[in-house]
Amino acid sequence: MSNPSQFYLKHINATSSGFRATWDPGLPLKIGDIVKLDSFGAVNVYNSLEKVGIVPEVRTDESTTDLDYSSGSGITITVKGAGAAPVTGSVLTDADAGFNLQFTTEKSIVFKIAGYKTHQIINLGEIESFLLAKNKNGDWDKSWLIVTHLIVADTATIIIADKGNASIDLHAKAAVGAGQLKITDASLGLTVARETGSTVNFIAQNGLTPLYKVMGLKNPIFGKAHLDVRELSKSKENETLSFMEVGLDSSEPDMLTIEEDDL
Repeated sequence: MSNPSQFYLKHINATSSGFRATWDPGLPLKIGDIVKLDSFGAVNVYNSLEKVGIVPEVRTDESTTDLDYSSGSGITITVKGAGAAPVTGSVLTDADAGFNLQFTTEKSIVFKIAGYKTHQIINLGEIESFLLAKNKNGDWDKSWLIVTHLIVADTATIIIADKGNASIDLHAKAAVGAGQLKITDASLGLTVARETGSTVNFIAQNGLTPLYKVMGLKNPIFGKAHLDVRELSKSKENETLSFMEVGLDSSEPDMLTIEEDDL
C-alpha cells in the first residue's frame, strides 16, 4: 500500500491531465529546472537549462483561474461564518469564523488552488537538439528531466488525510460571514484550531508551485532519440525501463528498475 505522499502524487497525476504534484507542496520550482525524481516520486532540483547553456522561451497564461483536484467522496467541508451555529464536534464557537473539515475515508485529499497561471516552454525543438548533442558528447546525466510546464498559484490549501475519521477546524482571524470565507484566502489568516487523526496540511499558503510536467530524453528501439514527456508508471506490476527510456544508448547495459509504488 502506498504511503500518503505517494497516494497524493498518484491521485493528482490521474486527475490533472498528466501534471505531477510537487512534493512537498511547499517546494519551489522554476520553469527550466533540471530535476531528478527519487523512488517516492519527490522532485529534487539539480541544475537549470540556463546554467547548462540554453535559455528556455516561456509563455505564461494571461489570466488566472482556480482549480480543485480534491478526492471527492468521504470529505465534508463546512463553512462556519461568525454568528452561525457551530458544527457538532467542532471547537469553533458561535462568534468564530472558519471551516470544519471531516474525512471519513483514508487517503483523502483536499487540493484547492486559487489565482494560478500555467507557464510552459515553447522552444522545445531547440532545446531537444541542444540536449541530444550534449548527450552524444557524454555531457548529459541520463536521469535528468526538464520542468517544461509549471503551475504557479497565488494561494493554495492542500490537506492529505492518512486515515479515516480525521477532522480539522480552521479558525479565521477575522469574524466574517460565510459569504466572505474561502479556504484558499491567505488574508483570512487561517490557522488550525484543532486536529484529530493523521493529516498533512498546507493552509492558504502563498506563491506555491504545486503542479508541473517534466520531459526527458528517450531513445527508442525504432525511431530517433527525442525529448518526450515522462509519465508516471501505470503498471501494477514491477516495471523495468531499459535503454528505451531516459536517453540510454542501446549499447549500454545499465537498467532502471521501478517498484510497484514508485512514481
